[in-house]
Amino acid sequence: MVEVSTFEQQVQLHLSPNRSATWQQTKYLIAVFALFISTIAIAWAIVGAWVILPFAGVEVGLLAFIMYMVSKATYQWQTLLISQQSITVCCSNGVQLCFPRYDTSLYFFEDLSKKRLPRLVLQSHLQQFEVGAFLNSSDKQQVHERLKQAGVLICTNKWW
Repeated sequence: MVEVSTFEQQVQLHLSPNRSATWQQTKYLIAVFALFISTIAIAWAIVGAWVILPFAGVEVGLLAFIMYMVSKATYQWQTLLISQQSITVCCSNGVQLCFPRYDTSLYFFEDLSKKRLPRLVLQSHLQQFEVGAFLNSSDKQQVHERLKQAGVLICTNKWW
């Protein structure tokens, strides 16, 4: 998701992944799966196949762990603040980079075979940073257009 704000000759882009469920909804889904799997496992244990209980527990545990990791990944974000002198990038993991505006280009790498998503890389002589690696293709295109409108120099791997 791309949110754009303009104020005092500055453009701010706030980038975050699309999220289909909140953590609360994900916990509810995990509880429903755990109840369903536990019911089946207990029924088999009553019949005499008690060996299934530890495997059902491992299954619920792995499902909860994977859903937690996916949900956690959807809460990352990046903020780009474009001013006349600099481009500042702030990330949810605490990384903050400042690129000089006159020396920075946005490299837009499109996969010519259409098997991978395009990449957006801010690059100066001293540093580079991939912007919005967690975004989908249409959101990356929107970031590309917004940075182009803000006057950032755009380079691409397609010349035609």
